[in-house]
Amino acid sequence: MDDPRLPRMLYLFLVLVCLLMMAYYYPRMPLRMASHFRADGYATSWQPRESFFLLMILISASSAVVTFLAPWQIASKTNARINLPNREYWLAPERRETTMRYIAATMGWFGCGLMSVLISGTFLALRANLAPDHRFNSEAMLCVMAAFLLSLMFLMLGFIRHFQRVSPQL
Repeated sequence: MDDPRLPRMLYLFLVLVCLLMMAYYYPRMPLRMASHFRADGYATSWQPRESFFLLMILISASSAVVTFLAPWQIASKTNARINLPNREYWLAPERRETTMRYIAATMGWFGCGLMSVLISGTFLALRANLAPDHRFNSEAMLCVMAAFLLSLMFLMLGFIRHFQRVSPQL
């Protein structure tokens, strides 16, 4: 769990999936797309196809901040500016690098979850635009969000438990 390479590679794979999905659907979309939906799935707002895709790319790209920039920024801070349980233990010189790798891995997994939600929502919006009634599958998105929140809860609990433990020699 403390190696950030796997979640980063998975994140980059998800970005590729997102870009391929958008490239596939772009020419199939109407020039004016439903872009906002009520809870019952009916469209309430429309925008040009180019604007829709540009916005989705920008929103998806913003998840890279959590995945890559935030861990780097945390690692660049002084120990006094990092708030962790048992900070003195986890940020001691002999453990600091391992701690930062664990934080980067956790943020990477969060970024993967976030990108999965963004891909799912975009896919459902694209599918809604291909449907004759332009109806968004709100139930499917609710399931995606529930899965994301459940996994986020487990990720946070694991993070907290990890940093609450200290070696008996402390």
